Amino acid sequence: MPELSFQRDTSNDGDSEDVAGSVGGSTKEKEEEVIDYQADYEDENEFHVPNRIGFDTAAWGDVDKGFKGGKKLKKKEIRRGKFLVSDLKQTYKKLMAAGITFAITSEHYGLSSRKASLSSEEIIARFTDDSKPLLASTMTNPYKSFRKGTGIRLTRLSILQAIEASAERLGVSSIDLYQVPSRTALLPNVITDALNMALDQNLIQYVGVTNLSKDSMTRFTNKLTRRGDGEHSLTSNRFEFSLINRKAHKSGLIAACKALGVVPVAANPLGDGLASGVYTAANPSGGDVVSGKPRFDFETLEKWSALHNALGAVGEKVKKRMEKENSELKGRRSRYGGNAINTDFSPSQIAINYVVAKGCVPIPSIKNPKEADELIGCLGWGLTDDEVRMLDNAADMCDQGL
Repeated sequence: MPELSFQRDTSNDGDSEDVAGSVGGSTKEKEEEVIDYQADYEDENEFHVPNRIGFDTAAWGDVDKGFKGGKKLKKKEIRRGKFLVSDLKQTYKKLMAAGITFAITSEHYGLSSRKASLSSEEIIARFTDDSKPLLASTMTNPYKSFRKGTGIRLTRLSILQAIEASAERLGVSSIDLYQVPSRTALLPNVITDALNMALDQNLIQYVGVTNLSKDSMTRFTNKLTRRGDGEHSLTSNRFEFSLINRKAHKSGLIAACKALGVVPVAANPLGDGLASGVYTAANPSGGDVVSGKPRFDFETLEKWSALHNALGAVGEKVKKRMEKENSELKGRRSRYGGNAINTDFSPSQIAINYVVAKGCVPIPSIKNPKEADELIGCLGWGLTDDEVRMLDNAADMCDQGL
């Protein structure tokens, strides 16, 4: 596990602006405490993701994923997992305060709510006044028309306009990381020219791709560098990776990313919930008695029983190992402020830190404060090589049974 490092954001030091204090309405100089447990991590490039963990906002503004644009929820809606903007605001604040500041969005996230200015990008913009998130937005597949569609983008101007529109919805002048899908990345010269123009115009800071293979990633990187000023390069590659989908590791894609100096970003790190340990053969519903039917069939859950058992066993090992270490960490952290270190490690947290241990930045989809707390519980600890091997061995057993 990388050495733990505590960093305080001192960007406001020396600022004379007074803000209301938390006690008795007194005022004091504003100081933002940020703890980055992996500040000393050997990054693949200069794009450092605090704590090597981020979150996806795919559900934000999406009515099909439980979002509701009003201000109140009925009891039955709460039981069904519906959520409001106020829930997302609380979620966002929790994550930012804990040091999980890398947020991924897209121009098509929450598109159904854009008329009400409640798409994912627009919701994020509402929350960023008092925080400094690391924002990544993603252009949609240019060949797909979804709902009202964006049209096919095959010109430099249309791609620049898409970037400018995302920046405007996010309320920023420059997007930290702009991701393009694999089919866009392979457009002959158009996309690399447009991205280089966006970089030169400071519309974006870094370029990322999604689901690009090893060979295609190398070609895209070379083309981006060749058609730019020689300084621009590929920053990240986002693809699915979890305990139930380890293709990126087995194929050498993660290793290829590191060899090229590209940050591997792991989408869907809990495998749609199958790698979370929440749904098991012994508990197919995951405790959800509202929906009326299990999320996975019994046959699927039974095939992954060895992995689910291993998640629990590793959780117990981590708990015992960290009991002593937590005492020291709590003492160190108390001098910096912040949340208490996790002392009880859930299967989901084990699964997410497995992804971190494999060298990726996991970005689970988060949409409520409970999920935020679960993700925050991943900070401040990691898995040993032996614990990672236990999980790999269990996953191998399950793979052979599929």
